[in-house]
Amino acid sequence: MACEILKQKIHDTLRGGYFRDAKDFVDVSDGSADHVHIVIVSRKFNGHTMGDRVDIIWNELTKHLSQEEWGHVFLSIGVAPEEVILQ
Repeated sequence: MACEILKQKIHDTLRGGYFRDAKDFVDVSDGSADHVHIVIVSRKFNGHTMGDRVDIIWNELTKHLSQEEWGHVFLSIGVAPEEVILQ
């Protein structure tokens, strides 16, 4: 399980930065071992390729976290609300 303090810092970094809009959704959860998974749903991803979306997320992480901290991120996914399929 990843450190709760690190998960909160990642969440706060993303929510306090580029994804601060009230409609943006940021989820930071446990991955395997001490890794973290990040899922972001935001209209800011409209018109961006998957590669662009990853770059946006990683740019925020690398600006505000140490290499050791963002090195715990194993998976990051960014989607626009229209791309979410509810079952």
